Amino acid sequence: MPKQSREEYLADRAQRVEQLTEAMADRVSAIATGTEAQELVAFVAQFRSRSPRNAMLIFQQWEARCQAQEDPAQRPERPSMIAGYKQFQEMGRQVRMGEKGYQILSPVTARFASATPKVAESWRRLAPREKPNPGERVESKMVGVKPTTVFDIAQTDGPEIPALPSWEPLAPGVVPEGLREAVEAEIAAEGFKLSATADGQIGAEGSTNFGTKVVTFDQSRGENEQLATLLHELGHIKLHSPGEGAPELSTHRGQIEFEAETFAHVIAGLHGMDTSASSDAYAAGWTFGQNRADPSLTAEITVNAADRVMKAVNGTLDRMPVGGDLGTGAPPKPEGKDAPTSDQRRVRNALRMEAQAPAKIREESPVDEGPRPTLRAHR
Repeated sequence: MPKQSREEYLADRAQRVEQLTEAMADRVSAIATGTEAQELVAFVAQFRSRSPRNAMLIFQQWEARCQAQEDPAQRPERPSMIAGYKQFQEMGRQVRMGEKGYQILSPVTARFASATPKVAESWRRLAPREKPNPGERVESKMVGVKPTTVFDIAQTDGPEIPALPSWEPLAPGVVPEGLREAVEAEIAAEGFKLSATADGQIGAEGSTNFGTKVVTFDQSRGENEQLATLLHELGHIKLHSPGEGAPELSTHRGQIEFEAETFAHVIAGLHGMDTSASSDAYAAGWTFGQNRADPSLTAEITVNAADRVMKAVNGTLDRMPVGGDLGTGAPPKPEGKDAPTSDQRRVRNALRMEAQAPAKIREESPVDEGPRPTLRAHR
């Protein structure tokens, strides 16, 4: 195969990035029920070491492989620990010959220099091996994304790696120990107070007033129902506080309610608490045109909505009881490994932005992040 020119390489890379992004968007836009959407978000919440969009890419590819195999015994295992080829080698494990990895998007970084760092226009991109002028500050910045292949631990052989912690499912109606206290503490940390009512006085299981900063809930319901309600209202606080870029309540009420209920469902599920009976019906009801929801916006979960919910879930889990025990979907760090350098930390921060760059990538100049992809509605 003839060697590609730089222009051909960049064009091919941009095409593969676009194909990956469109495949993910098509799968998310095809979600037909609230249950499917919540399954997607729950999957992504188990891969906190990856950006939500990369976790969605892994989900879409794994699901496609399962559907392509008629024999259940031949279907790939659900991914549990994702890493690169060399990362597994560092742990003494080897990817088996013939295994097909999962394609995700990783950042393309470049070095920039400036003598006046506080002036945004003063930064200039350094060429490969170019040295900065005396007195200039140098930083690595993300300028695009590129396809990268990763593998699941089930696709490798080698010495055992400590098993990822798991949270065993609880019996119906059982409340996870410490979860209610953690949720109430999180609500208080956001500056809200709790107000308990009885006998359906508020006309709903719960409500959040952003003006008075009061969360009201119906204490006449069972303890597990009260906890599910408080989680739902916490989802509103995390996702829909005024001034946080949240959708307008009057225009996107269906999406707002879906996001809050999915937030509650995933955090409860990760603690072993089953809320599916009420959560699925509630989320699907808001998602599919009931209660003044706009069908063109809420008939299906969008990449943007899933992205927002997953980030809120991941930003909250560490302060929940399961937080310290829940794996991130990444392999454990090798013992004795040195602390990351400042450049490595910048690249790590860039990883969090990796799937937010546009599909068309050019390395010659920094990339403006631009708008996120719009999904086609399925009617």
